[in-house]
Amino acid sequence: MFITSLLPSAGTAQHLLTLDDALDIAFDQSYTARSAREQLRASEASAESARKALYSTVDLQFDLPDFSRTLLSEFNTDTRRLEYFPQELLQWSGRLDIRQPLIWTNSTITLSGLLYRQDQTDRGLNSAFSRDYYTDIAIQLRQPLFVPNTQRIALRRAEIDYEEAKADFVRNTLDLRYRVTEQFYNLYADQQRVVIQEDRVQQEEVSYATATRKYKAGLIAEVEALQFEVDLAAARNDLLSARNTFTSRANAFKILLGLPIKDSVHCLVSDTTVASVLIDPSEATARAKQTRVELQRARNNIERNELSLEQVDADRSIRGDLFLSYGVNKFDVEFQGLYNDLRDTRRAVLTISVPIFDWGKHAEDIQAAEARLRNARLTADNLELTIEQEIIDLVRSVESSARRAEVLLQSRRIADIANDISTKRYEVGTIGSTELAQARSRLLQAKLTSLEAILDYYLALADLARRTAYDYRLQSALSLPAPSDR
Repeated sequence: MFITSLLPSAGTAQHLLTLDDALDIAFDQSYTARSAREQLRASEASAESARKALYSTVDLQFDLPDFSRTLLSEFNTDTRRLEYFPQELLQWSGRLDIRQPLIWTNSTITLSGLLYRQDQTDRGLNSAFSRDYYTDIAIQLRQPLFVPNTQRIALRRAEIDYEEAKADFVRNTLDLRYRVTEQFYNLYADQQRVVIQEDRVQQEEVSYATATRKYKAGLIAEVEALQFEVDLAAARNDLLSARNTFTSRANAFKILLGLPIKDSVHCLVSDTTVASVLIDPSEATARAKQTRVELQRARNNIERNELSLEQVDADRSIRGDLFLSYGVNKFDVEFQGLYNDLRDTRRAVLTISVPIFDWGKHAEDIQAAEARLRNARLTADNLELTIEQEIIDLVRSVESSARRAEVLLQSRRIADIANDISTKRYEVGTIGSTELAQARSRLLQAKLTSLEAILDYYLALADLARRTAYDYRLQSALSLPAPSDR
């Protein structure tokens, strides 16, 4: 029997899976789920990196040492010629920079400290060696003026990217849920097709035995008995094909779940009833618009293009840069006196840049940015209409597949009764083999078509759940795993 053929061999595991079991395994160990979690973690780290780029940074730099030897020119008054002499320079230095961006004002405050020792050896006309020390400590402010806040824009773009990454994770999870559901029910259908073909083989074996007995008793012609043998061979061939199809789909299903191919799986479906569900197309459309990452990305592209337009518009506008610095420094030939009587240093620079002429390049750049913004808005509007159409069509598909399944299930029950009657009538000799074969064919077709109808109904519901993140059979939102849950 079919169930017996599913028993695992030594060293393998058997998995009797409900749909919920399959989903749990897929969310935990499938390639798709693990890849989605890693992608989200990468995006989360990138967003956190962009936020922390606005924190203080501390950098320490050392030259240990910085050595150079070069030729320097020197005019010799005795020979009245320009002569070259080697000079050696050896520096040991350390520099500390502490930077703090200020997102509110788009400015940067820097605290900088420098300390170095310098040894010079001059092998010129007046050969000499000297050593000196230098220190400089300053606090600086750099403030762009009349330009967009580039720090705020960079942070907002990072936030948008992270929001899309989270939406992508939800979408990937919903897609995985649908793929698992689809393959689960397809595998269950193949599993049932094997059972149907096994039942058919059993019926054909019984019919063949009956026909053989009648032929030996002289009640039917030999050609009629041979026809039953042909039908039995065809049924066995169809059973073999159904088992091969099941095995192939089972292997693909195990790969999707992340299970070893050597393991065996068997799908358990306790409820195959077709119950009408209440679906409000308007509500379903609203849910779809909240969960569709394509629409969120289209809306985010509008904001991205607005930010780009703001930057492009400022490229050729009047720009100001304010630089303020205050500090202390000292130069001394003795290190002990380096920090005595420090002298203060001050600097203030206001730079104003005024664009004059660029052959209309800036105007063309603005037109291009405005066109991209208009296109982003058109794309978002069109995508909303597309989603509305998809949901309306999908709701109609759920309703029609439910009605079709009900009709075909009723046809299967009638075909089953008709087949039992035909089998008994053939046994008593009131009908021939042709009528019995027709009844068997109608029953087989009714079983297969009703199975396909039920499959279409459940997959239509699963597709609607994928697009809306809502289970309309249970009338509840789908429970999706978070990255930290796995």
